[in-house]
Amino acid sequence: MKEYNIVITGVGGQGVLTAANILGWAALHAGHKVRMGEVHGMSQRFGSVVSYVRFGEEVYGSMVPEGKGDVILAFEPVEALRYINYLKEGGMVVVNTKPIVPVQVSMGKARYPELEEIRKIVEEDFKAKWIGFNAEELAIKAGHVVTTNTVLIGALTQIPEFPLDAEHVRDVIRLSVPPKAVEMNMKAFDLGVQAAKEILGL
Repeated sequence: MKEYNIVITGVGGQGVLTAANILGWAALHAGHKVRMGEVHGMSQRFGSVVSYVRFGEEVYGSMVPEGKGDVILAFEPVEALRYINYLKEGGMVVVNTKPIVPVQVSMGKARYPELEEIRKIVEEDFKAKWIGFNAEELAIKAGHVVTTNTVLIGALTQIPEFPLDAEHVRDVIRLSVPPKAVEMNMKAFDLGVQAAKEILGL
């Protein structure tokens, strides 16, 4: 495999950087050369955060070039749209459909787009594939909203041509979280896997 590029985006506090570290370690343990980069937003003010995970034989820089992303893992719908230009044509967007409404919207100074508007732009304007579901709801079902990132990682492992084995990623998560949180995260992972399978018809 020459290269595989993942763009992970969300807002501060959602676990974007943790998800990137898990996927980076999983790729490394699978024998790939790995490069990672990140841009810290104003996380304490729910600012935009983006991380890049790149792995393969011909990966040299840490930042995913525009138009080269294989998948965007989005923790929030508008954040998927914010970085859609990094996705290659025919790429995949895996998105948590639970929005985090910005202050400007709450104050009536801006409009938050409808989910179907966002999906239409992704699918029609950028010719990308879409897997969207309420990952936060599944995380709560697993035991805590903090596992939203694990739910999304589980879903990610089911997309066509994803090069990392799902069980291998599970093992990395198991080693990455505190012992008392392992069972909860494994449940969250499985719920994400199941959600993606249902959407993809697997």
